[in-house]
Amino acid sequence: MRWQRGQRYWGGDPWIDNWRAYPGLYAPPYGYRWVRSGDQFLLTAVATGMISAIIAGSMR
Repeated sequence: MRWQRGQRYWGGDPWIDNWRAYPGLYAPPYGYRWVRSGDQFLLTAVATGMISAIIAGSMR
């Protein structure tokens, strides 16, 4: 699936705790987390699942 900003993501893929290990990722703001879905990294709000940023092609 190709995700877009503004969509809601409700889980199933692993969270990224070591975001520094992936080129292009940055520290998530408070209340957000990075999630890896296929070849996309999604910055999602923990409370709502709203996607605020997408970074593609950052696989190492």
